[in-house]
Amino acid sequence: MDNKNNSEQKPRNQRSFRSLVGGMGKAARNNLKIIVLSTVLAVIVWILVSVQVFPTIETSISGIPIQVQPTEYMISNNLQIIDSYSGTTDIRIEGKRYDIAALKAEDFYAALDLDSVRSAGTFTVPVSVSSKTGVEYTLLETSQMAVTITIDEIATREFPITAYAPDISLPEGYYVDEITASPATVTVTGSASVLDKISRIEAKATLDGEIHESHEVQTPLTIYTASGSKLVNDDVKISADSVMVNIPIYMQKELPLTFSFAGVPQYFDIDSLGFDISPKSIMVAAPDDSISNLSELNIGTVNIADIRLNQTVSTIPITLPEGYKNLSGYNSARVTWDIADYGKLDFPVTNITVVNVPDNMEVDIITQELTLSVIGPSERTGFRRLLHPRQPSGSFPARRLPGRPRHGGNNRLRWQQLPCRGKLQNNRQRTHGSRRGINGDNHFTDKDRTGRA
Repeated sequence: MDNKNNSEQKPRNQRSFRSLVGGMGKAARNNLKIIVLSTVLAVIVWILVSVQVFPTIETSISGIPIQVQPTEYMISNNLQIIDSYSGTTDIRIEGKRYDIAALKAEDFYAALDLDSVRSAGTFTVPVSVSSKTGVEYTLLETSQMAVTITIDEIATREFPITAYAPDISLPEGYYVDEITASPATVTVTGSASVLDKISRIEAKATLDGEIHESHEVQTPLTIYTASGSKLVNDDVKISADSVMVNIPIYMQKELPLTFSFAGVPQYFDIDSLGFDISPKSIMVAAPDDSISNLSELNIGTVNIADIRLNQTVSTIPITLPEGYKNLSGYNSARVTWDIADYGKLDFPVTNITVVNVPDNMEVDIITQELTLSVIGPSERTGFRRLLHPRQPSGSFPARRLPGRPRHGGNNRLRWQQLPCRGKLQNNRQRTHGSRRGINGDNHFTDKDRTGRA
């Protein structure tokens, strides 16, 4: 009987416990709802009270970048700030809480007020701050109220480029000609005061190893001041950051100087003219290997008729093949003639006739007298005896005259006299194609000879 009562009592107790727990959970849930609702209502009440009781607040915003924008007047008058300005400002503002509470630095625009700038010089300008969002507020304080800046005129100048390659290694017999840059100049734009500091602009080319031919190297530019320091200024603009540096490599060789004779009589021994040339040789450079085939350098021609008794020195301009370089600095060579023992005889020619006149033409001789001048060895060599005007008429054959030492040597020179063909009539010479001496008035038959030192 007792066991039965106990078994019936146990389920009833379990049901009562579950009912109790369920009632407690329901109450808790009801309480949570009440708590949430109370919180929401409190927030609403706080907002309403804040709006009504405290409608405005103050807040601070830090790190607003200060912008620098030149005015239209500055642009049209080539004015700019010398040094790039970079700064920030902090502000304290007042406004409605719901308007300004969430504002950040990027919501504001700060700039230098440059409206007062009208010329170059130093100015203290205010910093203006405005909102990008259009929110209404009152600016209470700005940490950077004004900024001192320097204004200068923008200028553009052209500078030559100094191109060089200091570390070039060349084999023997090679020469580096003038190193140039292409373009040869650049334009630099910036403030006038900064441009005044520029001393030179360099392009330094670098080549590795030994070179024996010309090169072109793309090379950056470097701006230097008068003190030798590099100019680093972001406000300076250059028309080119780099240029092409041309490095011409030449072969060089020392060549003896020679020259040619013109107007040499047919029977004249050109070796009889003693001379000396100065300089005897020059250093020459060529852009190719053609110079390796040269053993001497012929610089020009001397007409033997231009040599005068009172002129012992002749000047010959030194001319080189196209593209060659004269490294010795001589623009001309001096030829010193050894003509101290020379003399001059003048022969008047008055009986002038004309031969081989065409049948249908008549010729009038305007010139009635000519002078034939003959230059040759002095009287002690027999020159005057051989060509004396009183010598009988007829043809005068070439004679071998006594020699004298060759210039700079021990050989004897042989002198030959020019034959004068024709007849002497009444002591007057009738010439048929007469010839001139070294500086006579008539022409020899030209034969080019070469003169060497």
